[in-house]
Amino acid sequence: MLLEALIIASERAANIARKCREDEHLFKLLIEEKSEDEANPRFVQDFKTLADVLIQETLKHDIGNQYPEMKENIKGEESNVFCNALGERISVEKLESSTQTAELLSKVLNDDPEAAHLLAEEVHRDLTIDDVATQRPDVEISLNYAKLGVWIDPIDSTAEYINGTKDKDCQDCQDDSQTFSTGGLKCVTVLIGVYDLETGGAIMGIVNQPFSSYQDGRWRGKCYWGVYTDTVKCCSITSDSQTEPSYVKVGTNVVCLSGSEDQSIKDKLRSGGFELVEAPGAGYKMLATVVGLADVYLLSKSSTFKWDSCGPHALLRSLSGDIVVFEDAVHRDETISVNYRVDSEAGTNKIESCCNKGGIIAFRNCSIINKIVSLLRDENDGGA
Repeated sequence: MLLEALIIASERAANIARKCREDEHLFKLLIEEKSEDEANPRFVQDFKTLADVLIQETLKHDIGNQYPEMKENIKGEESNVFCNALGERISVEKLESSTQTAELLSKVLNDDPEAAHLLAEEVHRDLTIDDVATQRPDVEISLNYAKLGVWIDPIDSTAEYINGTKDKDCQDCQDDSQTFSTGGLKCVTVLIGVYDLETGGAIMGIVNQPFSSYQDGRWRGKCYWGVYTDTVKCCSITSDSQTEPSYVKVGTNVVCLSGSEDQSIKDKLRSGGFELVEAPGAGYKMLATVVGLADVYLLSKSSTFKWDSCGPHALLRSLSGDIVVFEDAVHRDETISVNYRVDSEAGTNKIESCCNKGGIIAFRNCSIINKIVSLLRDENDGGA
């Protein structure tokens, strides 16, 4: 079934991400600065890693082969073209055997067969749902695969992935999911979202946290999933607080923001009695909202993208939450869900065509979003 295949694919991605962090020499080979037209404008420098590209292309290969009707509609953040030290442009992809994939990766890695073999081994490793730290899905979902699209963010919060170590606020980085992470590897996520090509609505989402805890000298991950269709609404986290897993701690008036959020918005939220927390990674901030470490993730800028939010959006919808457009909610008194359909990228910069224009507000509980919108709308009366 598609959901289980996506969960397994996300774990393969997490394994590759963890493998790429194990060896300092290997990791230094995995970074290439993005070209100007690919770079996220929020950052002075943005990076594409081989891990990013390899994860994305592995996911596209695995899901596309299992569900060929979806193959042309599986899209990701990254270009799959990587330049090695000799200036050779190489299209990174998962080939049919570990040996073939290793030979291809060796070209990217400047003829480093050991590194190429380690990565290819992870790409082709046999995995089952039992290898994933998640609740096993037990639901029948009837879908027309030809009418589905997929957005992939292979490694969200690349800067933390490259530079991060253990969580800033955690000495031993055990499984302390009740603690909001302000930085470090715990803010890194693998994001997979499935949406309806006709309506643009998010219907299935996977958020894999490859670096959830550090135990016994190694990183361990955790995976979350959710489904929201006309006939099925289920999630690896239940919205019933009495039966919620013990690691979920529902926040009270906690708003998650990026460090670049406008000061006027921060001041207004504080004046309304909200506690503000900041962290890197749109995926992590949305995950924090999904699991209840924050009540809301708010971003007034058009600096997240469809591959960032599609997966978490489906999880939130499965918990009776949503992700709506900030501008519409605050300035136009319209609650409009973020849409994941891109009609055409022809002649348009990919970053511009795929961004969540107008900002986003992600939430689980409608009552708190109404309070926030009312608070911010007062600030903008007469000025919108």
